Formats: sequence, structure tokens, C-alpha cells
Amino acid sequence: MENDKQIEDGKPSEEVTIDVNALATRVEQLESSNGRLLDESKNWKEKYQGLKTSVDSEQETKLAENEQWKELLEIEKNKVHELGDKVKNLTTTSVQKDLQFKVASLAKDAHNVDDVITSISRTGLLEIDKETGSIARIEEAYNKVREEKPYLFNTSKKSGMSMGSPDGMVPRDKTLDEKIEENPNDVLAGVLKNLV
Repeated sequence: MENDKQIEDGKPSEEVTIDVNALATRVEQLESSNGRLLDESKNWKEKYQGLKTSVDSEQETKLAENEQWKELLEIEKNKVHELGDKVKNLTTTSVQKDLQFKVASLAKDAHNVDDVITSISRTGLLEIDKETGSIARIEEAYNKVREEKPYLFNTSKKSGMSMGSPDGMVPRDKTLDEKIEENPNDVLAGVLKNLV
């Protein structure tokens, strides 16, 4: 590309040089704005919830004073239904997270844990207690998937050296400080991409 300039002798050309201080200042400003907006959003949500509760309470009081019991009963049924839906959603989310965690701990050599989870869910072996949200027979389902779909797992065994280190030894990722020391412009550019 025309805009991409080559770096010669380890130094960027003048067109590529970025004012790191200006970018760092901009990142700080964006983070500050983001925090302020989150705080404002929380405050408005709390105010809305308080107002909604107040209006609902007033409405219920008026209905009780006018002895409109059917309407009060309908309001209470709606509340119970909403709470039931919330509990069901929370239980479903909890079960999904629990399944993901347990399968991830079993399938350490899987190419994609989500594919393994999908396959496990389709085995029909999982037993989920709807009251407690506990999952039974995960290991049995995992072993079945491992047998029937070995392509989901990394089964090749290498010997000797791999990437300049003995097998089983994985090179550690560089820390943020090491990355910044090595090339601060790339790190800052990556941060800015994520923010935008």
C-alpha cells in the first residue's frame, strides 16, 4: 500500500512517526469520557428504577383504595411472571457458564472448545437439574465426543524441538512492558484500534 512506509535501520521514516504523547493524552481523555458516561448511565438507570417503583406503588395504592382487586391481582401475576423469567434466564446463563468452564478444563487440547461444547450438548447424555442448575454426566459426554470426533482435538504428538524449545515447553507471551519497550508505536496503535 502507498500509505505503509518501510522502516529502515530500525527507525521509522518521518511520515510514520507518531506523536506518542499526543496519542497517550487522547487515550486518557477517551478513558475519562468513557468512565463519566458509564457513571451517568448508572445514575439515570437508578433514577428510572426509583421512579418506576414509585409510580407502580402509587398505582397499586389507588387500586386498593378503590377495591379493584382484579387489577391488583393482574399486576401481581405480571410481577411473578417477570421474576420467573429473570430466574429462568439467570439459571440458563449459569448452566451455560458452568458447562463452558467444565468442558474447557477437560478439553485442554481441543482446537475450539465451543465446537466441543456444541458436540457434547448434542450427545443427549447431559442431565441438567432444573432446580439446582447442576449438570451431570459431563465427563461421559466428553469422552463420547472425544471418541467419535477426534478431529476436534489436537492428537498429533511431536518429538524433539518445537519453535526453538523442547516439546511441552510453550514460549511465554511478552509482557506489556516488554512490548512497549520493543515497539511503543505498535502497542499504542493497537490500543487506539481497540478504542475506535
